[in-house]
Amino acid sequence: MMKIAIALGVVAVLVAAIGYNVWSAHQETVTSAPDALETGRQQLHSQLEEAKRVEAQVEKQGWDSAPQLRFLIEAHKQRIEKLAGNTQAGEIVAYDKDSISRLEKRIADLELQKAAEPVAQN
Repeated sequence: MMKIAIALGVVAVLVAAIGYNVWSAHQETVTSAPDALETGRQQLHSQLEEAKRVEAQVEKQGWDSAPQLRFLIEAHKQRIEKLAGNTQAGEIVAYDKDSISRLEKRIADLELQKAAEPVAQN
């Protein structure tokens, strides 16, 4: 009977220790350095944010010039080609495609305005 009581006491202590370890593991935050993949994602995102700032300024300056907007379109296309094999660059490629669409629409609007000028002058 004494051996059973001792065995139950040992089991109870082990269960309590395991329970405490599980509880404390849930309470502690895991702090570890980002791996290479996460670091790469962060760098790509930072590059995208910087590119957006720079390109917004350039686009603003050339908004009324179809040749300058075509130059920007080519820059976006070149970046898409460079990132074609990079599966982590989806956000940048999507941004470039949206930019190309927006710039092509603006060029079409500029060409319509240019075509309408001689009609308006008559």
